[in-house]
Amino acid sequence: MHVLYELLGELSRGLLAGKILPVLRDSTSFAASQRVDRVLHNKFVPHFLKDFTPSVRQSIHPISADLCDLASLKRAIQGSISVQEPLTVIHSAGSVNLETTQEARDDVYAHNYEGTLNLLRALDGYAIRFIYIGTVFSSGVQQGRIGDDYLSLPSHAYRNPYEESKAKVELEVARYCEEKGIRFQILRPSIICGRVMDPPLYYTPKFDVFYGWLKFFWQLKKAELHSPLRLCIHETATMNVVPVDFVAKAIVKSVHSHVGQLNIANPEAANTVEITRAALEHIGYENASFVNSIPTDLNRVEQFYYKTVGALFDSYINNDASIYDCSKLLSFISPIKMPPMREHIGGIVDFAKQFNFDDRKIDQAAHGSNGW
Repeated sequence: MHVLYELLGELSRGLLAGKILPVLRDSTSFAASQRVDRVLHNKFVPHFLKDFTPSVRQSIHPISADLCDLASLKRAIQGSISVQEPLTVIHSAGSVNLETTQEARDDVYAHNYEGTLNLLRALDGYAIRFIYIGTVFSSGVQQGRIGDDYLSLPSHAYRNPYEESKAKVELEVARYCEEKGIRFQILRPSIICGRVMDPPLYYTPKFDVFYGWLKFFWQLKKAELHSPLRLCIHETATMNVVPVDFVAKAIVKSVHSHVGQLNIANPEAANTVEITRAALEHIGYENASFVNSIPTDLNRVEQFYYKTVGALFDSYINNDASIYDCSKLLSFISPIKMPPMREHIGGIVDFAKQFNFDDRKIDQAAHGSNGW
């Protein structure tokens, strides 16, 4: 969604020319072309696109296809794209499932690994450049400063199948593209939150991942559960959060460059305790305290926390052993600057509270109660 907004901004300003061919599935409610229209016509479209012309919309030609179905994907691409057209591909689809179950493994390998390989195979003979949007967490469990070149990292452990699937597909993208003579770029965002640069601020279409952790405390607040909750978060732990509009700007800027691999992370990762304390203040949850180890005498609320969201997010919120090198990012993205995330955590939380951390409510607000 936000990459499309940035591409349209570039088209409107004459910085890009050509057609945009978004590949997306029909949903049970909307065809692919209708889904694109819903992205372009809703309450939360960035203000810089408020006056975009109909001719810009005419540059968008949706392709209805499913990355998990190679045969139909090939047919859709062959029926929509001429091999004579120089094609740059930005691949940002995938599943962010951080669980460690077999079901989660099947999910991420079907969508992240096989889905990406299907897209590459379907584009054989079409693509001249392939921009793959990965994640900084494909580096796995690392210590110290992590540079941009993950393809040269030695074997290492992963927190979950999601990270493993993203790392493996990066190697496949590099191998396939080198074999076929396709230029490739691998761009890796860290934890993504809503917009903080382009008004209307704080918008996100889905309250997942980062928001899923905050939602737990919002639900405790609403349930009026007053048992103490001792959160095991180390004093030196950091959380690397980047706004989606910054990430989208970096991705689209890469279209104009030859950057190979790139960390799209925050050069100044925020202290997790500080971020959590600010978020809890805006949520209105007052029963939390911070400890350096998981207590042995857990009450029922704490037991539930450490079995669910605590287990899922602990290795991310207690990340004090790695730092992402952003020196290339800072020189590449200039004059755009990373917003100070500490100043925006309250607005991010307040926006999510407004919609009860509920994807359906934000969709209704964007398009009206009838879906439009």
